[in-house]
Amino acid sequence: MSDDDQSAAELRGLLGFARGLGLDEAIVREIYEAVGREAMATGASDDTRMAEVRKRMLAAARQG
Repeated sequence: MSDDDQSAAELRGLLGFARGLGLDEAIVREIYEAVGREAMATGASDDTRMAEVRKRMLAAARQG
């Protein structure tokens, strides 16, 4: 699976999660991209990166 395919699959899963939280796609993409940049800089694993994305999505839903 290419990086683009992996990103698309991850985003599809996150968007399903986001609908349940009441978040829109723009917020999810913003969080996903920000965490991705941070993960690249720190060398975080995919599991750690995705856990951080979900954590931030939950926080955004609580604020909303």
